[in-house]
Amino acid sequence: MLRLLVALLLMANAGFYAWHAGWLDPLLGTQATPGREPQRLREQVHAERLIVLTSGGSIDTAAPPEISPDPSVQAPASEVSSATTENTATCLEAGPFTVDEQRQVQLLLSKALPATPWNTQTVAVPGLWLVYMGPYPDADTVQRKQLELRRIRNLSFEEVRSPASLRMGLSLGRFNVEAQAQAALESMKLRGVRTARVVNLRAPSDQIVVRVPQTQAGDPQRLAGLPLPTGKGFVACEPR
Repeated sequence: MLRLLVALLLMANAGFYAWHAGWLDPLLGTQATPGREPQRLREQVHAERLIVLTSGGSIDTAAPPEISPDPSVQAPASEVSSATTENTATCLEAGPFTVDEQRQVQLLLSKALPATPWNTQTVAVPGLWLVYMGPYPDADTVQRKQLELRRIRNLSFEEVRSPASLRMGLSLGRFNVEAQAQAALESMKLRGVRTARVVNLRAPSDQIVVRVPQTQAGDPQRLAGLPLPTGKGFVACEPR
């Protein structure tokens, strides 16, 4: 009799535990704990879109959320064409040229840019003087003179390749003012340079810069192909 009572108590406790855990809810049609409603979580649609408000909070419905554009969607052709046809005018200039060279440039531009305005500006071009050694009869002599100059500390020099009259010589400095070149020469003589002299590479002069203030479509390509004097091609304008 005692064994039967113990068995009944165990069965009753197991049944109560199963009922309390909710295992018997589908059979009984009731809920052991009404506060637990897991089925509602399964029935929710887009639960991630719910917004939980704190006390006194509010939702601003005046403006819709900003949506990032899809990079795979292309803009209408009209928008693309308007963006690529913006004003791309560029100022280009060439020179400086002598008066005779400028006349040649004028003839070339009248044919290359019949509808694009251009103008000329006069600029002062400083002279150029060299402290110069040479010219020497051959490359071996030039190399030997370079070895001699390297023995003098902190003395800079370079080989002159143009103009042809000064080729096979060495430049010990370039100066825009003749007096500065003469002063540099005297200083070098005190350091052991005996055969150098000052030569004028370019005299001061007023020359002409040709400027195209606003190029039109195709102008840069046409200007790049012009055979300008002394190979002075068109470049971006410098502020003046």
